[in-house]
Amino acid sequence: MPYYQQSVLTLWGRVGCLAQRPYSIVLPQRRTPFASLNGSAFMATKSEVIDNSKSIASSPPSYDTSSNIRIKCRQPSIFSFLSVRQRRATVLPRIRDLVSTTNLSPSSIELIANKCAYDLTATELSDLLQTLNIEGHTALYWAIVNHRQEAFSAFRLFISKLSSECSSDLRLACMRTSDHALFLKLNLQNTDAQDKSLRQFLGCPPDEIEVHDVRGLDDNQFVASFHIRMFQKRLCTTRKLKCEFIARGRIWSLGFEMGRKGKWIVGFGLSSPSLPVSPVCYSIVVETLTRKGESGRETPPKRVFKGGSKTCEQTHVPLGYIGKVDGEKFERTSWTLGDQLVTYDDLTDVDCDKILHAKLEMTLKKN
Repeated sequence: MPYYQQSVLTLWGRVGCLAQRPYSIVLPQRRTPFASLNGSAFMATKSEVIDNSKSIASSPPSYDTSSNIRIKCRQPSIFSFLSVRQRRATVLPRIRDLVSTTNLSPSSIELIANKCAYDLTATELSDLLQTLNIEGHTALYWAIVNHRQEAFSAFRLFISKLSSECSSDLRLACMRTSDHALFLKLNLQNTDAQDKSLRQFLGCPPDEIEVHDVRGLDDNQFVASFHIRMFQKRLCTTRKLKCEFIARGRIWSLGFEMGRKGKWIVGFGLSSPSLPVSPVCYSIVVETLTRKGESGRETPPKRVFKGGSKTCEQTHVPLGYIGKVDGEKFERTSWTLGDQLVTYDDLTDVDCDKILHAKLEMTLKKN
């Protein structure tokens, strides 16, 4: 018998053997690209450091991943006969349960999250979690608003980068819960791209923003402290610096920039999607720490600027707000700074670490 005929018979014989017994195809396991992510996965370069001992007394619960939830990613399968739409429709009710039910144990959350991860690929699940498909908001929004920390920590592992739509939704969620710490942790501030690039180039450490409620005096008061690193070099290069923070259910911003008349100015205002508000009084203090001095005899901070108002009848609105308000609209309140604070390299105006310290105190009008 010719050789090629023997080869054909041998091949058909092997196929026949396979047909007579069950077999299975084992796909190689793939390590999930999200397994090594931790709570800092969302931190960008301009991520502020929060000192919990200095932050709001009744701060919202932490969203750090501390429950040891293990998520297993699904392998894309050529044997799945369900369409993506069908699989999304199956997974979405489970996600709704995770972000709405109050009595789920960590083990139950892990089980349900793993089912979601098995039925969808990581990309499909990331897209589903960032879609406004639950009462007009994302699943992550409801996890924050309903204080489902474990569910939020489990689902955010599948999102390597937030979409602009999801970022806007999460800004709203942090504002609704007045969660300043999570707002910074997820890097939801609207920052200047040029300043972000410059900080990376300079190797500039993160700025620090601390927010304190003034308890025992007035529920509508707060104090925000800012520690802006490499202040002179950054501002002289970009001519604009802005820091966003959350206080009393609104997103605020403190900024330094070159004004229209060639003067450096400092000012504060509201950021979108905050609602209008009428400050009763406010003050801003800019100071530096020139020398540490000996222990117990440190040099007191040097105040280089102070501005404020004892009484105020303005209504502050976010930039571009078109709704009606009582009284005159103000998008920003600002003051002129001296040139020596920014232009001149004077170590008496910026401390040895090139850090500018500022403090904004605010009392809001009661509704």
